[in-house]
Amino acid sequence: MSNFFGAHQKPASGGLFGSSTQQPAQQTGGGLFGSSTQQTTGGLFGSSTPQPAQQQTSGLFGAKPAGGLSMFGSVGQTPQPQQQQSTGGLFGSSLQTPQQQQQQPQNNSLFASLGPAPQSNQSSLAQSFLAGSQATPLPRLGQSQWQAPQGPRERQIPDQMMDLIKKWHPDSAECIFQHYFYTNVGPERAPFFQPSPSEDPRKWEEALKNKPSDGAIPVLARGFGESGIGGRMKVAEMAVSALYQRVNEINASLRQRIEDHDLKFTVRTMEARRKHIALSRRTLALATKVQVLRNRGYALDGAEEELKTKLSKLQQTIQDPVLSGRQEELWARMTVVRERAGMLKEETEKLGKMAGGGQDVELLDEETMGRVKKILSDYDSQLGHLRKEVDMIKKDFEEWESATKQTGGR
Repeated sequence: MSNFFGAHQKPASGGLFGSSTQQPAQQTGGGLFGSSTQQTTGGLFGSSTPQPAQQQTSGLFGAKPAGGLSMFGSVGQTPQPQQQQSTGGLFGSSLQTPQQQQQQPQNNSLFASLGPAPQSNQSSLAQSFLAGSQATPLPRLGQSQWQAPQGPRERQIPDQMMDLIKKWHPDSAECIFQHYFYTNVGPERAPFFQPSPSEDPRKWEEALKNKPSDGAIPVLARGFGESGIGGRMKVAEMAVSALYQRVNEINASLRQRIEDHDLKFTVRTMEARRKHIALSRRTLALATKVQVLRNRGYALDGAEEELKTKLSKLQQTIQDPVLSGRQEELWARMTVVRERAGMLKEETEKLGKMAGGGQDVELLDEETMGRVKKILSDYDSQLGHLRKEVDMIKKDFEEWESATKQTGGR
């Protein structure tokens, strides 16, 4: 009878707990993986009894296992007294079987209930798949089946610590705290800068493409210490301190200039302005005299002749002795009028007091009142005449003054 994997099996009776009677069997056949098995019956919990068997075929992976598979993966191995030839597996692993018979008890059941079976040069499917790795015993009941993978990918702890140190150390090229800053050196000097030996040229070129201006170059900063951000901050502080010092020097120089300007230049400017005003006046007077001298030899036009005639008349009028006599007469009349006005004022006050005291006051007769009225009217006419004379003199003086200014302007 052949099973699902292509092996001919000879059934054997098994009990409830996997106990079976020994039956001799010699089956040859190929399973799905190319192996021929000597069938033994397995119990419910994977116990089996050994049966003699002979194997003469090779499996797909180059292994020639012997034994039966139980319900829970327990394997019962049968003694093989014959010499087995080494076969090649699919992955190139070969198992050399010894030429001696050994009987070694091995428990591979899930419940650790395997009967003793002799072992002679066999490997499991997992051993052939892992290319020659040694088979590990199945875990017992209650034991964890997970095991830490042991392979070439897992590195030792010291190596991992060294990698971590390299990623944090600022002097290492593998430091993860790296950033490119930019320093302005001018467009003339920028083409002469190159990356340092410890920098990646590709990253430097990429940072150079993203420069903010033509005169900027990328500068690599690693970490937070002197070779990184801390050093750059110190350089920036030194530059700012130098700029502050320069600004203070400029302020001191400006204060000195302002003091010199207030003490020297302002005083000299005021003195020069005063001299300029004086020279302007002298220049104007000189220009007037030059103009008068220039026009002296030229004939006068009609307007100038008329103005000259008016000025001569005014001068004669002022120097006329009749006008002086009339002026003295007017002053004398004004003095008499003032005296008469004072007398009238005193008489008026006296009459007022007498009227207030209840005394009988002798009133002026009509003749006296007529004389007073006549005198006052004469004085008024004289004052009007004097007012007209003064207005005429004032008008003539203004005309003469304007004519004098026009002549001087020429």
